[in-house]
Amino acid sequence: MITKPRFISLLVWIAFAGVASRAQAGVFTMPHFVAPGEFSLGMEGELTLTHGAGAAANVKYTQGLNDLMNATAILGTGGGPRKFRAGGNLIFDIFPDIEGQPGIGLGTQALYYRLPEVGQLELTAVPYIHKTFISAGNEIEPYFAIPFGAAFSEGRYKAISNVAIGSMFKSVEHFRYTLEFGIAVNNSDTYVTGGIAYFH
Repeated sequence: MITKPRFISLLVWIAFAGVASRAQAGVFTMPHFVAPGEFSLGMEGELTLTHGAGAAANVKYTQGLNDLMNATAILGTGGGPRKFRAGGNLIFDIFPDIEGQPGIGLGTQALYYRLPEVGQLELTAVPYIHKTFISAGNEIEPYFAIPFGAAFSEGRYKAISNVAIGSMFKSVEHFRYTLEFGIAVNNSDTYVTGGIAYFH
């Protein structure tokens, strides 16, 4: 039997997967720190809203390395110009999200995208701020990030940047849902992403 949250997640993913053009990976669960020795596994659907509509889906595995650092592996596919993508990131939890202060961190990310004619490597830094709020056993964790960096292809590069605003939601043990809106700033796309992640 499919529960209502799973059904909604499935519909969103199908809607995203049915559109073809370019799409880019979102911040997703990067701000939520995974404790050392624990992991998270998530599925993220993406929908771009500029340069024609586009869609993609990514699987992201995050491993808690130590009290300061997480590592994530990313593998995905998309329709249109941005097809296969693979890469990863290292996340530094500089100031933890504790009572009385928001969490502040920095992600460093490398992603390879297969474009129709060539490949493109994107190297970005992702500074972010987030805060968890708890009410009646539920958690809401809004975040704000400014990914910026460079895209390299055919011996040339261009600066890329965008602004990401999103939130994670937890209503059941081990699972978090995400919703994120990205605003294009320089050589990027405006997008909406959403997904679900299992934390253990």
